[in-house]
Amino acid sequence: MKVTRMTTLLLVLTALALSQSVSAAVYEEYDCSIKPDGSFSPDGTKIVFSDFDEEGKDKLFISKADGTGAIVLMPDIPKKEFTPDWSHDGTKIFFISFNAQGNGKIYVVNADGTGKQELMPDDPKKQWSPDVSPDGTKIAYVSRQSGSKEKLYIANIDGTGAKELMPDDSDKQFTPDFSPDGTKIAYNSFNVDGKLDKIFIVNVDGTGKRELMPDSEEKQFTPSFSPDGARIAYVSFNEDKLERVYIVNVDGTGKQRLTTATEGREYDPHWSPDGTKIVYNGNTVASVPPASGTGSAATATATGQSETDAGADTGAGDESKSTPGFGWMVSTGMVLLGYLFAMRAA
Repeated sequence: MKVTRMTTLLLVLTALALSQSVSAAVYEEYDCSIKPDGSFSPDGTKIVFSDFDEEGKDKLFISKADGTGAIVLMPDIPKKEFTPDWSHDGTKIFFISFNAQGNGKIYVVNADGTGKQELMPDDPKKQWSPDVSPDGTKIAYVSRQSGSKEKLYIANIDGTGAKELMPDDSDKQFTPDFSPDGTKIAYNSFNVDGKLDKIFIVNVDGTGKRELMPDSEEKQFTPSFSPDGARIAYVSFNEDKLERVYIVNVDGTGKQRLTTATEGREYDPHWSPDGTKIVYNGNTVASVPPASGTGSAATATATGQSETDAGADTGAGDESKSTPGFGWMVSTGMVLLGYLFAMRAA
């Protein structure tokens, strides 16, 4: 059979379109994971974080406060687990896993790995990024149903009374974090031009939304309030387009880097209860530099993983080991197969 160049091009484009659908579906399944995430226990003695186990599956781990001695929390449960957060008393852990329908949902488990249960089994919407209020009575999270945008929700800690935080806000919203006094939530969304991911702060009743750094042209993600509420840690890109953890005052001034690392990527910062440490990339721990308006960064002391090679052994912070990366490989493979088929037919 003779195949023209136009037919060849159409075959390649069709393969590309199909591959994008596959890639999007894979990313859709993985949208609640994205990057390694960890947080200190309320007493500051432990860290819970998500990382790859020996089989390459995303699982929850518990480590010491310095990031060492990590063990899998639920080794006998095969489901993937992401974005953990402690209960206010440290007895339970809230996290994301997949239910029987394959949707990412909020689950809760005892801190010893027993008693896992889905928090809102009757809610069909996908959920991710749970964050427990300081008094332990509420939980904020991101949710959406098919065909809708990602929005912030708040529910009672038992999963009842869920409601959308800002139903009249048309922008997507991600990664909520309660302020220490429980009156506000920091999150990332899009600025007025709809072009940049920026950090916003809103009251817990959905009023008073404000952009943290409106004059900044940088993208900003995953905000985390300091224990005293005076500063916010977040992720942005440096001049080399690598993700880095930064700290800024709650009024948007005094931006500075957390570490002086020159290699690797940095994701998802969370403060220790005493405000002297920040854990990022799952279980990498760094000392917090003194507050400053100069933008200087103190030399960090990281344990659990080396500061200049964060995530090298576990896959944390390595985009090539994430499921979206797998989707890219599927895309490339399908396009190549389409091209080879067309050339063979020609």
